[in-house]
Amino acid sequence: MISSYPSTAGRKSLALLATSWLACLVLATNAAAQNYAENLPSPYAALDIPENLPLELNGPQLEAVPVVPAVPAAEEIPLAEVPAVSGEVDVSVLVENETPWYYPTHWVEISEWEKAFELGLNGSSGTSETMSLRTGGYIKHKSDVRKVDFDLYFNRTQAGGVDTQNNAQLNFRHDWLFGDSPWSIYALTQLYYDRFQAFDLNVNVNSGLGYQWIDREAIKLTTSVGAGASQEIGAPDSDWVPEAQFGVDYEQQLNEMQKLTAGMDYFPEFEDFTRYRLLSEIAWEVLLSQPSNLSLKIAANNRHDSDPFGANPNNLNYSVLLMWKL
Repeated sequence: MISSYPSTAGRKSLALLATSWLACLVLATNAAAQNYAENLPSPYAALDIPENLPLELNGPQLEAVPVVPAVPAAEEIPLAEVPAVSGEVDVSVLVENETPWYYPTHWVEISEWEKAFELGLNGSSGTSETMSLRTGGYIKHKSDVRKVDFDLYFNRTQAGGVDTQNNAQLNFRHDWLFGDSPWSIYALTQLYYDRFQAFDLNVNVNSGLGYQWIDREAIKLTTSVGAGASQEIGAPDSDWVPEAQFGVDYEQQLNEMQKLTAGMDYFPEFEDFTRYRLLSEIAWEVLLSQPSNLSLKIAANNRHDSDPFGANPNNLNYSVLLMWKL
């Protein structure tokens, strides 16, 4: 029987022929594709691009940028040479908090001023009921161009529930300084209330020149001469009265623990110098506790009026106080 399939040798011949034909077809296809690609126009043929230069895009065109030499690496510092930081590091952040315009501290830095509060109390109970109170304080400030003194005091004494003393006084003085010159210009205002006087309130306003005779760390002596006017509100004669003003202030630091102060103001009327007011005061301060600024103050002040409208012409106050400087 004759087979319809080729012999083994015939099949090998057919396979070799098919492989040769397929290889020729692949080579022909690659050659045609390469020839077609070489004949295509290049979209970048018009660009003249230098070799070995980087390109930087600048708008629609490409510009050549010169090659920048590399920056050498920083020299490494050995860890042993780095100084060590010991302890805690305090990092503070300053936050400015401006006070509103209607606060006094917005216009005047009160923290730089000298402040003190004073209090004295005395009483008894038994056969008679008595109580005596004196309180007050002051605010002071001095710079190269000005000196400000403000103080307020209140005195009250009761015996058997009845007032035998009830008065208060406010003093304000502003001095305009002229550097190292001993001369100054001042303005002075005083308010005085006394329940047992013929007036409700005494007001005086004065201004003039001041001269500092002694200005040392331990001793200070200042005099003043000026003029102004006063009024006794609620008195039988409540008109403004022109008056002169003569004053002297003395201060001495006796030692590190003790201080002595004294002052006097004389206010005569221009029309009649026999009609006047005389204010005098003396005080001795002893520092009790330096860290807390607590002091003992022994003070006495007298107010003399030559025309008291039938009342006592003298008003003497003396007291022993504890003073705490804030």
